[in-house]
Amino acid sequence: MNRRAYLATAGALFLAGCSSADGGETTTEEPTTTATPTATETPTATTTEEPTTTTEEPTTETTTEEPDRVDRILGLAVEDLDAAVEDFASVAGEDGGFHDLNATTQFSFEDDAESLYLARGHFNTLDQLDKTDAQRARLGRLRRAFWFLWWTGKTHENANQAFYRTNNAVSRLYGEEFNRIDTQVRQIAEALEPTRETLNSLRKESEADALDELTALEPADYGRKVDFFEREIGQLEAFADDIVSFRDATRRLQDGFDEYLGESYGDATGSFFRAMSAFEDVNARVSERDPVAAIASRSEEFACLTDAMARASEVLDEAATAGDNDIPEKQTALESEAREAFADCDLVAEQFTFVADFFEELPDERS
Repeated sequence: MNRRAYLATAGALFLAGCSSADGGETTTEEPTTTATPTATETPTATTTEEPTTTTEEPTTETTTEEPDRVDRILGLAVEDLDAAVEDFASVAGEDGGFHDLNATTQFSFEDDAESLYLARGHFNTLDQLDKTDAQRARLGRLRRAFWFLWWTGKTHENANQAFYRTNNAVSRLYGEEFNRIDTQVRQIAEALEPTRETLNSLRKESEADALDELTALEPADYGRKVDFFEREIGQLEAFADDIVSFRDATRRLQDGFDEYLGESYGDATGSFFRAMSAFEDVNARVSERDPVAAIASRSEEFACLTDAMARASEVLDEAATAGDNDIPEKQTALESEAREAFADCDLVAEQFTFVADFFEELPDERS
């Protein structure tokens, strides 16, 4: 009994010693366990820093460099468009300006529009780049300003062809090639057709407000140019009709000459009266018109010619009546008066030799 008690007591003491040793080891390992979070903090800090650095660098390049490049190219396009305005103005002469260009100006689009081609190249580059809404809007306005200048140049070039053909028609008239006038006038109409087409394109593809983007022009220049083109085209067309009317009046005068020399005085009276009326109609049109440069000098010539030829035709109408009534003295006096009326415009003798020929064929005396 005592031995068992002793063994039990000794076993209990042994177990108690083991429990006490285990508890001490657990307590000393807790710091090792707390070191584990410290190990996990290092990769966490590394992980959060790297994405921040990676995402910020390309964002900085995209938002600063590309828009800056677009703005630079837009500025170059403006410079080219302003240069085109100056190029156009220089064609009008040393002291000329953009609005001094007219149909009398020999304008070659290919030779005088180089700056426009440069501007178009900038537009093509800009089409390939990313742009802000404001940059896209500005590019649109510059394109419309570009088309204004483009179609202005084309319209001037076409109008110059119409002017050239107008001068050809007048030369045929002065050369007494009356049978060729209709063909010449048709050629004027053919030249005016593309002139109208390019003006219509100008209206459709450009607008006044777009010129605010340029330094050399302003919105008011748009309406001024369009109004001028409309006036120029209209007057060239009207003057073509005047050439035909002048030719018809001259033919009536020639008929009167032939009838008068053939002593068909009754017929001559009618021809001279019709010639007078036709010359007066042409004179009224060219005198009342405020001519554009393209027809200014020709209008002045026509005003001089038709005034003199109308008055001379009226006097010859009276002379034919005197001849029909067999009043030779009055007839001779009226013939001299008609000669003086023709002489009031030097261009009659210079351009129409058939007038001088008529007076050369008149008899020196009448009985």
